[in-house]
Amino acid sequence: MHASTLAYATRLFLAATLALTFARWLGLSNIYWAAMPVWVVIQPNREDMALRAVLRVAGTLVGAGIGIAALRWLPVPGIALTVALTAAIGVGIAYRIGTHWAYGFTLMAITIGVVVMPALGMGAEAIPLALDRVYCTLIGVASVTAVNWLFTPARAVPMAPRPNPHFAQQLWIRMAAVATLTGAATLLDAHFSHPAATAAGLSVVVFSAVLGSMPNPRPAVRFLVPGVALGVLAAVSYRTLAPLTGGDPAAPLILAFAFIAGGALLRAHPRTSLMGIDINMCFLLAGEIGAPGHSLPVTAAGAATMFLTSAAIAALMFFLSHLHPPLETA
Repeated sequence: MHASTLAYATRLFLAATLALTFARWLGLSNIYWAAMPVWVVIQPNREDMALRAVLRVAGTLVGAGIGIAALRWLPVPGIALTVALTAAIGVGIAYRIGTHWAYGFTLMAITIGVVVMPALGMGAEAIPLALDRVYCTLIGVASVTAVNWLFTPARAVPMAPRPNPHFAQQLWIRMAAVATLTGAATLLDAHFSHPAATAAGLSVVVFSAVLGSMPNPRPAVRFLVPGVALGVLAAVSYRTLAPLTGGDPAAPLILAFAFIAGGALLRAHPRTSLMGIDINMCFLLAGEIGAPGHSLPVTAAGAATMFLTSAAIAALMFFLSHLHPPLETA
């Protein structure tokens, strides 16, 4: 493996483990969320990384605020409608912008689901959960930026604008699809009140928002399903091995670091970089890294649900991207 790839993987590993360790030291509930920004905020150019860091925080704050307001003042149907509209609007604006500036709207669409789904499905308290997510996001963004800033070159040329306008049909098709998917997922999550249902709801929000906001999701779709499969398999393996580490409370987190080291190599390698994002995200989320977590059967059920949901969303977005595609992706 090339030395530059190993150096890149080392920085990703350091950023992720630093974020997890600091979040654990602060006593946050779901510390795995602190490592989430590491895999996507990192960019080839310093300006793009800084922009992503700022937009990640801004999108998280806005999405969390809307989610908290809906949970406090609306009944379940109103909450579902709010999630659907927020996700659809975020995806629509992100799709229309089509550059790095779109990232904040994608995060807004994702974060409202991240706040609402656990509160409805598992009875988590909305405000502590939202604050936990915000703190973890700040930690992750600070970690990846601090570790990689000096090693990331400045942009040599200005950011290229979108070469062609989008077809209005494609924009409205995606917004309608995301609204329908996220609204239905919210209602189902509230009805079933099971961790697997919450995993399904979160997967619907995340995958539909990410793929729906892409100008051309087809390249990402190719890597999504195998990436999710490997990520949830790693999560189940981690939860299988964690009880064997003994009574030391730090041992499961150290075990997770071994998995993260492999994930960092996959994210750093040019051939597996896109798939590496999905692997690391799904490992952290399905394995509830650093948290007490659920039993192994419940973890396996959630992992299976996450995989099946990702496959369904990938197939749908691949199909929708063929309907009135933008000129640059036709």
